[in-house]
Amino acid sequence: MGSFTQPPAALRKARLDNIALVPASLLPLKGTYQPLANRLPKGSILCVQTQSPRQKRILQKVAHFFRTHGHTVINLPAEKVTRRMKRNEKQTAETLRLAL
Repeated sequence: MGSFTQPPAALRKARLDNIALVPASLLPLKGTYQPLANRLPKGSILCVQTQSPRQKRILQKVAHFFRTHGHTVINLPAEKVTRRMKRNEKQTAETLRLAL
């Protein structure tokens, strides 16, 4: 098991306005959920939940932790985030050429 080190001083002093907790599969859609998170009051947490029972349980525990520590938690189903995506913003496959 690896050991943890202290984060850099700049990171320890940083204060976040809000946090967005999303499944990794939605990271490419950052442009859709980040504006939602940015409109929340300072110190709020946006939790985007999928249909996975395991992920739901984990996010419920995380949300409970934040609520008990004084944060406002907003739960949003992943379908709401993906539905907000405009049709012309859909990801397309890209062919990359490698220089050898």
